[in-house]
Amino acid sequence: MLSLDVTKKCLVAEGWSPIFASKQIQDALQRAAFDSNSQVGAIFQVLHTQEAPPTYFRTNKFTSSFQEIVEAYGVAKYQEANPAVYTIVTFPFLFAVMFGDWGHGICLLLATLYLIGRERKLSSQVLFTYDL
Repeated sequence: MLSLDVTKKCLVAEGWSPIFASKQIQDALQRAAFDSNSQVGAIFQVLHTQEAPPTYFRTNKFTSSFQEIVEAYGVAKYQEANPAVYTIVTFPFLFAVMFGDWGHGICLLLATLYLIGRERKLSSQVLFTYDL
């Protein structure tokens, strides 16, 4: 949430962030103040509240796709188990049931192995450019 303070001379922003990201947020705010030539720096203050925080699950390159599959159906409540962990195990089996044809499965496996092998080269390419 972003709003003006009582004097209407500064902006006040409130939001949720993981505790481990506090230092990164402070660094980003300092860089933004420096890059914008601001005369006053940003003030980062932790507020304590009784509200339940939103759900956040730390992901990596491997687990992020499974987390997105789970979040397509819904997000677990705060302090509930992350269903993406179970999805990592069960999704391949469910996918195998949907696509029971061995030939189709082998084609998908070969295409996947090709993409994994070329990941570095393919990730450095620009797919689309937009000129406005």
